[in-house]
Amino acid sequence: MNLFALSGLLAGITSSVMAVLMFVKGKNRLHYIWGIFCISVAFWGFGGYKIATTHDIAEADFWWRFTHIGIIFIPVLFTHFIYRFLKISNKWLIGSVYAAGFIFLAANFINGLFIANMRWVFGQFYYDSPPGPFYIPFTAMFFGLVIFSHFKLWWAYRTANGIAKTQIKYFFIGMGVSFAGGSLSFLPVYKIDLYPFFNLAVFLYPIIVGYTILKYRLMDIRVVARRIFLYFGVAAFAYGIFYLVAWIYSRFLGGIFSTAGYLAGLIIAPLFVLGFFATNKWLQKVANRYFFASLYNYQETITKLTDELNHYIDLKKIVNLIVDTIQKTMQLERAGVLLIEPNTAPTRYQIAKVIGFNEQNGISLVQDSALTKQLQKSQHPLVRDELILLSNDAKTKKNRENFKRLHDNMEHIEASLCLPLMSGAKLIGIIVLGGKNSGDAYTAEDLELLNTLSKQAGIAIENARLYRTVQDFTKTLQQKVDEKTKDLRQTNAELTEKNQLNQELLAMKSDFLRVVNHQLNTPLSIMNGYFAMVQEGGFDFQKGNSSIKDGLERLNSTVADFWTAYELEGERMRLTPAETDIASIIEWLVPEKRQMKLARERKLSIEIKKPAFKIPIVWCEAKQITHATSSLLDNAVYYTEKGGVAVSYKLTGENREFLQINIKDTGAGIAKEDKEKLFQKFSRGQHATNLRPDGSGLGLYIAKKIINGTGGKIWVESYGAGKGSTFSFTIPIYKNQQPENTENRISRQNKIEIF
Repeated sequence: MNLFALSGLLAGITSSVMAVLMFVKGKNRLHYIWGIFCISVAFWGFGGYKIATTHDIAEADFWWRFTHIGIIFIPVLFTHFIYRFLKISNKWLIGSVYAAGFIFLAANFINGLFIANMRWVFGQFYYDSPPGPFYIPFTAMFFGLVIFSHFKLWWAYRTANGIAKTQIKYFFIGMGVSFAGGSLSFLPVYKIDLYPFFNLAVFLYPIIVGYTILKYRLMDIRVVARRIFLYFGVAAFAYGIFYLVAWIYSRFLGGIFSTAGYLAGLIIAPLFVLGFFATNKWLQKVANRYFFASLYNYQETITKLTDELNHYIDLKKIVNLIVDTIQKTMQLERAGVLLIEPNTAPTRYQIAKVIGFNEQNGISLVQDSALTKQLQKSQHPLVRDELILLSNDAKTKKNRENFKRLHDNMEHIEASLCLPLMSGAKLIGIIVLGGKNSGDAYTAEDLELLNTLSKQAGIAIENARLYRTVQDFTKTLQQKVDEKTKDLRQTNAELTEKNQLNQELLAMKSDFLRVVNHQLNTPLSIMNGYFAMVQEGGFDFQKGNSSIKDGLERLNSTVADFWTAYELEGERMRLTPAETDIASIIEWLVPEKRQMKLARERKLSIEIKKPAFKIPIVWCEAKQITHATSSLLDNAVYYTEKGGVAVSYKLTGENREFLQINIKDTGAGIAKEDKEKLFQKFSRGQHATNLRPDGSGLGLYIAKKIINGTGGKIWVESYGAGKGSTFSFTIPIYKNQQPENTENRISRQNKIEIF
């Protein structure tokens, strides 16, 4: 076999393999054009092989004409492929090129028009000069189209970026080298007898283009390429093992059917099976690591996501899972989900979740009804870069305008892809994706995986919506049942309106009677007891009189608390704020509290901590703030068994417009569960009841109403039972306030229920 025959055979085989690959993929016109181009090269290769191996002039003439079927259409199909690959539309040019190709094809089968004379050169037949009259313009067309197409590639390379730039580079190199080598075959036609060494360069284009397909996703056929890679790998393993075993049998075991051969087969067969599966596994790892890493990761992650969607019925979780997984896995700049609101006409969308997109832009995209109609009709992903091609191929002016407008809208919001979310044949939403961070385009495999995901996501979202609808219906039904049940329980229509008020009144009555029973009945019972003993002469009059007096003071204090609370509840009390020296009030109260019986018995210290600043005049009613402060100091003494009480000051507020008074004790502290109800009517903590059983539960409630009425606030801090407490309240600092304005403000803020 000479070099010419070898180069033709190699080119024919590799081109045929690539053609099969294209037709197996067969997803779009680009694959078919390249597949037919590879068939044309295969015609040239196999025809050249036959010419180089024949010595019959008639047979050589036949194979030359066969070879030129491929040669004529190689530049035609290459030009058509370049235009399609670069997304350039020029139907007139492509149509003219094909017309010229068919004219030269017809001339090829007419004697004298294309091939005139044959001569023997380089050990094979070559047609001689002068060639037919159609051959010279064909040669000009061949070189013109090849150079023109490579110029288009080079021009596109200058403006491309990301993986598209790399694809064009490798494709340009592979095809440039192959055309440069193969084109030298024209020289002997014009009596320039250069041996066709460079025909071997044609064999390089399937290798370089194949590498670009595998490594850089040219024409998006990685899935099929991955399978073929694995099939060829295991086939090569099986082929090699077969000949290795045959050699071992013939060399060492005396043949296949010898006794040693039978015994060896028992060992070789299971070893072959193990080796086959091990090789297949190793080839998969190599393929996933070196050629198909991103594809493998996409497939694994998206497939896992598709499975996970079946386990969720919460709509928010499903949407978050879809957006976050796609955005992170595919390294996208933007991603989002928009759902169609059920039972709306015209169609309205709501944003479920977006990352990177401006929400207003997302809504502006789906306001174009053409997008909804196209996704509903095709039920397939809509790629922004393909919209121009769809516009060019559209049959009506309206469709062309719709596709062009969609392209502009998607470009405006920087969306690269729209995926339909389908529930059966119904569009329920859209997944909108931006470009990849790498600048790569979406591959066919990406679109296949995303299309599968979107279908599963559509089902999951619709199931979640149905579940929510069932939940809402169940809740509504339960509400209706509850309403009807409530109506049935009410024997009188008027009770429906008064039921809540009656319950509140009953609760208030219960609290009031409980306190009255304890706070009034207890001292009355004690007073009656002492009075009876004094009257009977069994008790000293002076001691009895003192005890009766204490009981009367307790009754008076309790009734005063009730009356004060009543006035505050009904807004009968009008606070009259004025300039007040709070420091003087506290300095007057503290000595008084030091003389309390409990303070002296427990040896409690009651101190005032002087601040670093001058204590300002405050704006409040002196009488009522004195009452509130006194009540807080009393509580501190009552609930402190050892240690003491300290009063301190602090300036607070954004502009230091409030004076804060802190009353800190080392007493019983307040449990966490008691804090929430501490300032409510008749509410007392467990420790408070133990330490002071005669408390009314109104002191803190009254203090809060007074302090809130001044425009301040009150709160308590405690680390728990036995760890002391700090009651703090704020009062506005005097800054030329007017009584009328303050009174109105208090009236607005102090709206509470009637006692």
